[in-house]
Amino acid sequence: MAAGSTDNAKPRGGILPWLLFVTAAALFGYGHLTRVAPAGMVDTLMREFAVGAAALGNLSAMYWYAYAAFQIPGGFLLDRFGPARVMALSALLATGGGVLFAYAPGVELANLGRFITGAGCATLYGGCLKFAGQWFAPRHFSLLGGLTVLIGMIGAASGQAPVAALVELGGWRPVALGVALIALPLGALLWLRRAARPPAVAPVVPFRALGVMLRQAAASRQVWLATLFTIMACAPVISFTLWGVAYYMQVHGHTRPAAALFTSTALLGWALGSLLFGWGSGRIGRRRLPAAASAALALVGWSVFVALPQLPDAAHFVLMFGLGFASGGVVVGFALVAEHGPPRAVGLSTGLANTFVMLFSAVVQLAMGGLLDLQWLGETTAGVRLYPPEAYRVAFAVMPAISLLALVAALLVRETHCRPQSAPP
Repeated sequence: MAAGSTDNAKPRGGILPWLLFVTAAALFGYGHLTRVAPAGMVDTLMREFAVGAAALGNLSAMYWYAYAAFQIPGGFLLDRFGPARVMALSALLATGGGVLFAYAPGVELANLGRFITGAGCATLYGGCLKFAGQWFAPRHFSLLGGLTVLIGMIGAASGQAPVAALVELGGWRPVALGVALIALPLGALLWLRRAARPPAVAPVVPFRALGVMLRQAAASRQVWLATLFTIMACAPVISFTLWGVAYYMQVHGHTRPAAALFTSTALLGWALGSLLFGWGSGRIGRRRLPAAASAALALVGWSVFVALPQLPDAAHFVLMFGLGFASGGVVVGFALVAEHGPPRAVGLSTGLANTFVMLFSAVVQLAMGGLLDLQWLGETTAGVRLYPPEAYRVAFAVMPAISLLALVAALLVRETHCRPQSAPP
């Protein structure tokens, strides 16, 4: 039985499982779109709110703070009430935060709006995994996890170049409002299907039992090793999507839409990598090998990116795609977390891991913004700070180190052979 499946569960045929899963995955894609959308309007937000890189990094990080803070509570809710109800209400909360961000007169309310949106999106990935475990055969779990991330990365790519182009045409506030409203029909569809029951679903787990399972997961060395890999596999590309557009505009002289194509390429690479790593891991019945391969590829890619910044544009596109592809190994990390944690508490185990993924990503974004501001030479254009190439190079130097830690964690974690393990008390 794979992580996330129910005891003695048999997959249910027909269109309903796919309707539920695809709707949930599309909502996860929306979460990624709204997560990265500020990257397509970095200079506009700096000018609008009269802030520098550190303050803008904090604005972006507000999403991550809330996303991290609500992972474990969200896991409790998913395991207790099921994914349909929880994800539908999450969509409503995320929309409210997005609307507040779109109309915020100052950076303080913009921060609050981003925080509320992050809280609303906190349950979306765990909810997709719950749908996958409840409605599909165990052997499809990692493949569906990869498909979920693929759809998420398509959403993230939509939040890069397309958002940047729309901001150029109509301003950032109408774009932010439009992004906020996307979640409503998806949440409504899940709410209408909230009474659908998966086949042979396990009994509802009491809150007290969930607390015991959370302690079991937190006490497992293997869960923490899998979590460490997941953190370090995610953080570099997540952090790069915020500053990548500004980097390609200021250092390489591209327009905003053209600069966003580079980060969009990385996210599309992540989409394909997630699908192939998820499928390949299940196909060979191994987790450690794909995880280590993805970390090694990321280590080489980020080392080249930092050491050779003057590569031609074509090489940068290839490099961005490769770095995104390497990040696709994160689906193997979440599968390892689920398989080393309590089998009936997938939402909690993955929520615990996602808490630290998002916290660390927020810290990296803040650190990069701080490093940029420290090396700012006072140059501005139209109210936007211009950072020298060396400032970006120093800020990006953390990426190879993070990838090295991912490789170490992948080599240390115990193989699960794609089957649930018992988390030690």
